[in-house]
Order: sequence, then structure tokens, then C-alpha cells
Amino acid sequence: MTAAAAAAAEVEAQSTEYWVFGYGSLCWNPGFEYTDSIIGYVQGFSRKFWQGNVAHRGTKEKPGRVATLIEDPQGFVWGKAFLLPDETAFRYLEMREVYLGGYEVHKVDVLSDDISRSVNATMYVATPNNIHWLGEVPIDQLATQVATCSGSAGHNAEYVILLARWERQYAPDHRIDAELAELEGLVNERLRERGLRPDDVLVGNRPTFSSMVPGKTLRCLNI
Repeated sequence: MTAAAAAAAEVEAQSTEYWVFGYGSLCWNPGFEYTDSIIGYVQGFSRKFWQGNVAHRGTKEKPGRVATLIEDPQGFVWGKAFLLPDETAFRYLEMREVYLGGYEVHKVDVLSDDISRSVNATMYVATPNNIHWLGEVPIDQLATQVATCSGSAGHNAEYVILLARWERQYAPDHRIDAELAELEGLVNERLRERGLRPDDVLVGNRPTFSSMVPGKTLRCLNI
């Protein structure tokens, strides 16, 4: 096979693969089967905790806050891309995120830090017109909300703490999300003010939900 033919075959193979990029709880709790993964970053976006959550990390009376992305020409977001086993699994996730969750689809290139590997992945981003959108608030107010909310999947603070810890473990220093690190520090302060240690809000076994995909193991994600 010639070099040109090999390159064409690689492009064709990637076009039939189903990669999904996670930038929130998928990083440390994907909750579904995958056949490959890559830790890396996407450019042109910044992570913000502007999306409300009334099921997994909050309630209707006290909604929690989870991550979404906004377009930012100078931004980048560190996360993890997963290769789903087949189209059925991908379509189920798409239905859950887009049609039920109010997220929109972006196609992005996920690059490893040394740019030795790149995959084109689907990424789900919450939009301001979805019913759970909370929008921007001062970071002090954001930290207070996160430190005082919880839902069926656990404390909202757990979401922020585990995401920040995951990023410190896997992201190089120049890829660390400074805003996430600041939020984690403020959330920890709020917890201590309430007589809690950060580890007190961490749950070892989070609940999972059965997949509606026949014959597949793809659970709803506790975000």
C-alpha cells in the first residue's frame, strides 16, 4: 500500500469512528463502555459553570452547577475523549444529551499535549436557551452555591473537587484551568465554614442508571 493510500485509509477509518469528548464528570466517571481513550485538549473554548443541574447535582429548589463551554478564540479546555463501541451507543448518548439535555453538538479536534495524537470528536455544549441555564455569577457566589447543593449523584462540591483533582493529575501545568482551581479553593473554604472537610463530600459509590440501549452497556451519566 502506498503512503497516500494508507493516509486515505486512516481518514476513512476515523470518519466511521464515534469519539466523544468529555470536559466535566466524564473525565473521572464516564459511566459507559469505550474501546479507546485519549487525554488531551480542545482549542477555542473555555469551561464555565453556567449550566444548572436539578437531577444529579442539585434539586429544583436548589439547583447545582455543572460545566459547559463557551467559545473563546484564545481558550483551551483539557479533558478526555472516548471511542464508543458502535453507532448505537453513540446515538443513545446523542439522544440523551441533545434531545433530552438541551445541549448542542460541536465537532472538535482533540490533541494530546505533545500533539503526537489527534482525534475528531463530538462535544456537547449547553446553550443559554435551555431550561436549566443559570448563567454567569461572581465566583464567590458560584462557590457558595456549589458548596450548599447536592442531588441524587452526590454533592455539587464533589463534582468540582474531583474535576479539579483529575486535571491536576493529568494535565500539564500550562494546561491547568486557573478558574477551576480558584473555584475549587473557594468551595473548600465554604465547606470548612460549614464544618466539613473536602473529602467529606466525596462519595465512593455513585448511583448509576440502566441503559435503554438493547444489548449494550451504556449508562446515563451522573453529571
